[in-house]
Amino acid sequence: MNISIEEVSACRRRLRIEVPADRVAAEVNRVTNEFQKAAQIKGFRAGKAPRPVIEKRYAKDIEEEVKRVLVPTAFREAIDEKKLKVSTALNLEEVNFVSGVSLSFSALVDLEPEFILPEYKGLKVKKFDATVSDAEVSETIDRLRGQMADYKTVSGRAIQENDLAVVTYEGKLDGQPLVDLLQNAKHLAKNEKFWVQVKDDTFLPGFAKQLIGANAGDALTVSVTFPAEFPQEDLRGKTAVYDVKVDEIKETVLPEFNDEFAQNIAKVTAEELKKRVAENLKLQKEQQARNDHARQILGQLNGSANFEVPESSVQNQTRNVIHDIVRENELRGVSRDMLEEKKQDIFTNAQSAAKGQVKLSFILGKIAAAERLEVTNDELIGEVSRIAMRENTPVKKLVKQLQENNGFDGIRESLLSRKTVDFLLQSAIIE
Repeated sequence: MNISIEEVSACRRRLRIEVPADRVAAEVNRVTNEFQKAAQIKGFRAGKAPRPVIEKRYAKDIEEEVKRVLVPTAFREAIDEKKLKVSTALNLEEVNFVSGVSLSFSALVDLEPEFILPEYKGLKVKKFDATVSDAEVSETIDRLRGQMADYKTVSGRAIQENDLAVVTYEGKLDGQPLVDLLQNAKHLAKNEKFWVQVKDDTFLPGFAKQLIGANAGDALTVSVTFPAEFPQEDLRGKTAVYDVKVDEIKETVLPEFNDEFAQNIAKVTAEELKKRVAENLKLQKEQQARNDHARQILGQLNGSANFEVPESSVQNQTRNVIHDIVRENELRGVSRDMLEEKKQDIFTNAQSAAKGQVKLSFILGKIAAAERLEVTNDELIGEVSRIAMRENTPVKKLVKQLQENNGFDGIRESLLSRKTVDFLLQSAIIE
């Protein structure tokens, strides 16, 4: 088999493959025989039609079947013969076929990058402080108390900071009711009996703080200037005026931290709950420390290895990063229009992030191979079970989905990367 390789870019190659004529003729003969056995042609008994009739009637079908068999087979043999480490097979080009005489084609592939591993054992990282302070324990307990808080209506005083004001409001922009402008966000234009906590960064910019000093039953005017990046495009950089009526003033009443409270929360004593909170915070801090140390190690590896990565891998990962960015912003309430305006910035940032992620995946893969790290079947099964539990999906259903979508390879790759990072952390020097 005649094979030539053209360098297109650092990782991309074009293979030109020519299948020997005798092999093409043999395959054409085999396929034609199969068609002859199965053919039912008027005037002839089944399977007894003359070969020239078969060759003429099914010429196109025979050609397609020969190419379907020979092209992928020849491609795999060429990869093996030239010992190419293919990252992605892109597409076929220039498939030329002459029945029984010749078959040649070109194939575009991206190869795994060739590079020398940087030093990866004993990397120095700055220690992340994982100690848990009494203040952090108290803050967590206060948040638990907040979940069980009562809200008491107060009278005889004005609104104070951190109160909960129950208000009815209606906004206008240049004299026009906001409700006419905001068809998809009418809650920003008009609402009744709305609870707003009186502190910075709640609801609309500056709205809550302007309620301080008002009494229940008061009517007042509140102005809101919307920032340039506000999700609702019609309001960006503009100032709206709200007519507000204070319906009620409520204050938060936190339950005491005692055994009764701890029983309601976790069926334990107050002392045991405090200890449990401290242990959970410790686990969180230790995970943060691991993540921080891993980030430092991966940053060093990425910076010390200089090589090009396959374009197709970067393109695929860029799509994944963009999907994550869009989903995260939509959950934050960012509109599609605003995302469309920043499309180029999103793409540029996603592409840069994707390139670094792909580069790291090749580095970690090479370290795993050098250290003979592997993912066992038990580890794979355990991870699938954890995913099923997390997603509240029956294991059998998830396994079927993974089989249909070739999802096991992705899970195995993720586990191997995690195991490789664990190896790097174990050998790291924490300063």
